[in-house]
Amino acid sequence: MDTSTTTLQAFWGLGLPVLLLLSLSPPPTYAQDDGSDLPTVDFAVKAMQSAQFIRTEDGDIDQPSDDAEFGFHRFRYNLEVSAQLHERVSAFVDLGHEPNDFGTGGASFAPAVDYAALDVVLSDDWTFRAGTPVTSLFNFRGYSDGAATQANPLIGNSPIDFITAETGVALVGDLGNAGVDLTVTSPTFFETFEPGTGLSVIAKGRFDATPILRVGAGIGIGTSGAVVDRGNTGADAAFVNWIRADGENYNLPLAGGGGGMPNRVTHAYLLPGASPLMLQADAQLDLNAAVIDVWGGWGQEEYSFGSRTEGGLFIPGAAGSNIVEEDSNMWWLGGTAKFNVTPRFYIAGRGSVAANASDWAEDLDDTSLWRVQGGFGITLFDRALLKLEVVHQNEGENSPGQIRENWTGALTELSVGF
Repeated sequence: MDTSTTTLQAFWGLGLPVLLLLSLSPPPTYAQDDGSDLPTVDFAVKAMQSAQFIRTEDGDIDQPSDDAEFGFHRFRYNLEVSAQLHERVSAFVDLGHEPNDFGTGGASFAPAVDYAALDVVLSDDWTFRAGTPVTSLFNFRGYSDGAATQANPLIGNSPIDFITAETGVALVGDLGNAGVDLTVTSPTFFETFEPGTGLSVIAKGRFDATPILRVGAGIGIGTSGAVVDRGNTGADAAFVNWIRADGENYNLPLAGGGGGMPNRVTHAYLLPGASPLMLQADAQLDLNAAVIDVWGGWGQEEYSFGSRTEGGLFIPGAAGSNIVEEDSNMWWLGGTAKFNVTPRFYIAGRGSVAANASDWAEDLDDTSLWRVQGGFGITLFDRALLKLEVVHQNEGENSPGQIRENWTGALTELSVGF
């Protein structure tokens, strides 16, 4: 890594937060009155139980999931603590039991800090956030994370959701009918300071074009390429985690001990995540009786999963294998529609597709992954939501899919929040 690159990373990680705090001075109207009731603390609880029947289609690979049976997922819960410490300072901690996202074996039975934030209001428009700021390339859609599922009209997420909550800082701007976020984090959920680790940077903006139409865009980059230059080309390298999003609710036991929990093998994964550049645009049309989200994007990276022969020929490899210097490219499109039939009952559907657009895949067949989801939800007693979903995912042999076999299933979920 040259000196200029090191200086740039130091600016993102250390200089940017300091400059933001110095440049955006708080207005005098935020001076706290000594007679206020602050600080205050509030609690909230979310809980969820789900079940599935999912099988892979009989194919070239003999998978345990070919004959999988119906079963229940592990129980999820989230304990949320909100503290208003000052008129301009607040804190939030989410302790979550999420076996689909945290750890394996005995560690998956322990709650973990899923999301934590310390917010400092800099002005009427800007907030500085430290902790594990949740961020993504999309702006509007709901997303299932642990027991926090009611904002997602379906049970599973999309295989092309790029989202994370790694440790770092963010600048959040609320500009009336527009908003912007700039987030800088470590590339992993753990502390790592190894040479070449780099950072993740995600920026996005949104705009209310009309009372019913909102549009937005996002960009994400990773600067961990020096890890590869130093010879660490395996799956354990500190690459950006948002490439494979969050733990899914689909659990497929796979050959060789793959699948299971925590589960990210149902997500599109073509770009290794060492030095990705990803662009996405999205829009939401809210008609009250119906809410429609659409999004699409493009990602590229100078590395690919695979190997080279002695003659230098590139041989594509499975996701998570060693990586070599060979450009990889992927595009994706998706859409979700939710129709509110009554105030307590809705139906929803989602379609997602991702395709391998790398130059080395031009002459290959079966380069796309697509997922179709459909279901409904019923609100019970104002606090609970019962969902049912059917899902099918098709994974071409040379697609961004990790399982490389098709699978189909049905799921049900009951969640509550108070």
